[in-house]
Amino acid sequence: MCEDAVQFAWREEEVARGFEAGVCLHGHTMHSREDLAFLPGLLRRLPVISRVARYYERGPRPVEFGRAWWTPPVTPASAFRLECDQIVELGLRPMVSLTDHDDIQAGLALSVTADSSKAPISVEWTVPYARSVFHLGVHNIPRELAPTWMAAMDQYRAANCEADLPSILEEFARVPDALIVLNHPFWLDEGVAEAEHRVALHRFLRNCAGWVDAFELNGTRRWTENAEAIQLARAYARPVISGGDRHAFEPSACINVTNASTFSEFASEIHAGRSSVLFLPQYREPMPQRILETVRDILREYPEYPGRRTWADRIFYRGGDNIARTLAELCQGREPRWLAGIAGAVQLLAGRQFRPALRLLLSECREEFQ
Repeated sequence: MCEDAVQFAWREEEVARGFEAGVCLHGHTMHSREDLAFLPGLLRRLPVISRVARYYERGPRPVEFGRAWWTPPVTPASAFRLECDQIVELGLRPMVSLTDHDDIQAGLALSVTADSSKAPISVEWTVPYARSVFHLGVHNIPRELAPTWMAAMDQYRAANCEADLPSILEEFARVPDALIVLNHPFWLDEGVAEAEHRVALHRFLRNCAGWVDAFELNGTRRWTENAEAIQLARAYARPVISGGDRHAFEPSACINVTNASTFSEFASEIHAGRSSVLFLPQYREPMPQRILETVRDILREYPEYPGRRTWADRIFYRGGDNIARTLAELCQGREPRWLAGIAGAVQLLAGRQFRPALRLLLSECREEFQ
């Protein structure tokens, strides 16, 4: 029996009353590799820029965007502090589970300075399945088992043999303090058709739902999608859980509130079907504005991060020699003019002086919540 609740901070005062802790799940750091295969499709929809995109795709030296990726600017320590500060402002004790794509370095780094009962080792595991891709949040990995678990996840991603998935999940589920979450169930990987994804989703759940502890409500996805995730969770008798999915410096737009004193206690609550999700005020802002401000954070300079100061230092491309180099290296320290122009325009539009005008312009993009 699930006893979960979904609350909206802007609807009632003191929404955290009665709870002692806040839990932030699903946040990314500089250790996440974010695919750029989507970029040509996005740029082709923009006037003028579409011509530039076609040139780089089909010109004399075509760029294979599928061989490129970017990394978020934020360090593990900065991400942890950012999320903790927001939770403390709510009058709650913070617990933060950072989940980079197929990488546990953030959790390992934090375990040196932070209390592991409040900063677990976790990962967002990329799971190819049928003709689609899913993302599982695997939280609170025991440090002594972390190399073995990561090797199993990496091997599955490389082999893409879905028959092996149940046995891997069953092994994870034997650890009572671990938590397995189906992140953004309806998110589509680049090139995956929605119809194919939905077929794969129900096939995945038919075969693997027994090892999924909760379905995520995502702070960067539209409410219509999250509402559908709630219905899906109900159909499979699983609780819903929060997932901020933060990639830059906007703190997570949704968290869990709890009276658990450690992450292991929180995981036990979720296993028992008890979950309280709280959406915070930034989730109410128009999604296009939030995306623009995130892109601004991704593209701006960070003098405090040597070697990763500019956006060109944080974009990578694997060339024909199979060696990954930064865009700054490939361009010999010079940013491509067309990308520099786009970056400048984004910085300007997302600045404080344009924020009121953008909020008014995008007011029609606000969603109705339940």
